[in-house]
Amino acid sequence: MTNEVKNEALTVKAYVNNVLTGLAIGIVAGLIPSALLSEICKALAPHAPVFGIILQIVTTIMFTVPLLIGTAIAFKFKFNPIQMVSVAAATYIGSGALNFTPSAVVVTGMGDLINTLLTASIAVGVVLLIGDKLKAFAPLVLPTIVCIVSGGLGLWMLPFVRKITMAVGQLVDSYFALAPILMGILVAVSFSIIILSPISTVAIATAISMSGIASGAGNLGVVAAAVGMFIGGLRVNPIGLSLSALLGTPKIMIAAIVRKPIIVVPVILNAAVLGVLAVIFNIQGTPISAGFGFSGLVGPINAIRFMHGGATAANLLIIVLVFIIIPFAGGWFFEWLCRTKLHLFTKDDYSTKP
Repeated sequence: MTNEVKNEALTVKAYVNNVLTGLAIGIVAGLIPSALLSEICKALAPHAPVFGIILQIVTTIMFTVPLLIGTAIAFKFKFNPIQMVSVAAATYIGSGALNFTPSAVVVTGMGDLINTLLTASIAVGVVLLIGDKLKAFAPLVLPTIVCIVSGGLGLWMLPFVRKITMAVGQLVDSYFALAPILMGILVAVSFSIIILSPISTVAIATAISMSGIASGAGNLGVVAAAVGMFIGGLRVNPIGLSLSALLGTPKIMIAAIVRKPIIVVPVILNAAVLGVLAVIFNIQGTPISAGFGFSGLVGPINAIRFMHGGATAANLLIIVLVFIIIPFAGGWFFEWLCRTKLHLFTKDDYSTKP
């Protein structure tokens, strides 16, 4: 099938969905290894050198995020190998992950994810416009055209996009300073809803450099969603699926949520409570940890890291209270309240079966 044929059937909605899905896949694949293992490896590296090597590996994986995003997006468009690597290369160029100095080229991190997304979108468009017109010359010419046009536009946009993303992050931080409780609730509730949609919470948190209490509140919002879908689905879904929603991602409940969106109400109520607790107990995190909840203990480990005194008995008790005891107690109570007293839904509404 040629690209021209595929392009005819490609709608704006499909285009956007493919780009956003590829973005989420690339971010999760690149960040999860570091999020799960980096803190543990940092603690164990002084005692066993092998953990230092593992830390280097997972950090390197994190630095490849723009390449992974470009590849995943190209894959969603069913591009052939030369088209796929062209999009990946252009995406990396426009990400801003490289800093050119007179003496060397320095990898500065993952770059700007918003600009990465825009560059990848342009690169895909260039590939679709060219289609199969280059024929046998595609391996020789296509990478150059895609990288110069798309990567060049990405580099041109980078300074402007960076200013915007930094401004958004600073805006969130300033709002927390002005109204911490209200912002804690808003961030936690927002993330509890976003994690139950096709949008990536990790992508959003990383893109706007969400850190501090904003990151902690986001993590607790994800926890509320995971616990809510676990408790609600436990009665009607296989135990393995419910555990996957709890320990993996609650996104697997999307089918039930689309059919009956109101089952999200208990999650929102629980997230609001946890958002307040994030501010009261000063639960913090990083742009990378935000959006993971307690999956892989990413949220709790990073929260302990920022607590005064580190992993003391009192701090560990707070973590257990905020990440486990209160979320489960609140999740059970709000699900019971909404289902049996307010009659907003039935237990069967949590079923993932059509």
